[in-house]
Parts: sequence; C-alpha cells; structure tokens
Amino acid sequence: MNFTRCRYFFLFLLIALLPGVSSCTSAKPLLEKKNVYEEESICKVALLPFINSSRFEQGNLVMQRVFAAELSRLAGIEISSEGDVQNIYQELRIFPNQLPSIEQLRVLGSRLDVQLIINGRITEMEEKIGDIYVNPVLALTLQVYDAKSGKTMWTTYHRREGSDYRKVMHFGLVNTMTQLSRITSDEIIEEWFAEGMKPCGK
Repeated sequence: MNFTRCRYFFLFLLIALLPGVSSCTSAKPLLEKKNVYEEESICKVALLPFINSSRFEQGNLVMQRVFAAELSRLAGIEISSEGDVQNIYQELRIFPNQLPSIEQLRVLGSRLDVQLIINGRITEMEEKIGDIYVNPVLALTLQVYDAKSGKTMWTTYHRREGSDYRKVMHFGLVNTMTQLSRITSDEIIEEWFAEGMKPCGK
C-alpha cells in the first residue's frame, strides 16, 4: 500500500470510528446550587407532577415515572405515591401545571413526611424519524426543594438525544423515548451523587 492509499485508508477509518468515540464522551447535566442541604442522607422524597411544555403527549408522565423508578433503584430512596401528592394538590387547590408556593411546599413536605421535593419541567421531547432509525430528543429542568423550608436547593438542566449514544454500525443505538428517559435520569442522579447528595443509608 503506497503513501496516498495509506493516508486515505486511515482517514476513512477515523471517520468510521468517530461516532463510537463520541459516544464515550457525555455532556454533564448543568447543575446550579442555590442553598446547602445539611441532611446526611436522603431516604424519602416526593415528586410533584412534572409539567409538560413539549408537544409529546403525556411526556411528563413518562419522564416522571421513569425518574422515580431510577431514583429508587440507584439510591434506595422511597418515593411518595402519586395518589398522595395529588390528594394534597386537590386540598390545597394547586393545579397540576402550577408550581406550589413556598408555604405550600412546606405543607406538602410535612404531610408526606419527606426530606426533599422534586419538580420537573419537560421543555423538549420528540422522536425524530430518520431514514434508518428514530432519534429521540429530551430536554428538562429539575428543581430540588428542601421539604422543611420550601427553599430551592438545586436546579438541574439536561438535554440529550439518542444519537449522542450512537456507536459504530448503530450497535447499542438509543431509539426510544423510554430508553432515553432512563439514561438521562441516571446521568442526572449520578451527577447529584457526585455533587454531594447522599443515597439512603450512606
């Protein structure tokens, strides 16, 4: 193989492997700490009804339930039932797409006996149909509140696409919204751990 052919061969090889290389690097969730949480570990939280600002039908329910499952699985955290949260919303006359006031957050925290309250807003959610595969897209903002004071502790923003995880020849492709929701949830939760939130019992 002469020099010219060798150069083109290595150029082709580099282009072919770029998707696999890019899948190894992940954009971290953007996290803003507003207050310091002093509890040693988190054992029980409440998820408020996530708000859907996207056009994906029931996208907020998909993300909320996946996030609850991953928070429980990865950290051993107990999640208050959706029914209990909805009952208190009705009693306090809070609409599902309405953010509770600080005082209402404190009531929710006391009634549910939780340490943290988490609210989510889906800002982008869609499944882009391509020629070969479906590329799901998800962007959301999560706010974490201290259940006792009602103060905002952390705000986290994260955006991911299924194509972010594409590997050579499409092996391991993330092509469903459920898959992307689970991976995005894991990345957010892992970032929270890295920033000091402690799983139950740790």
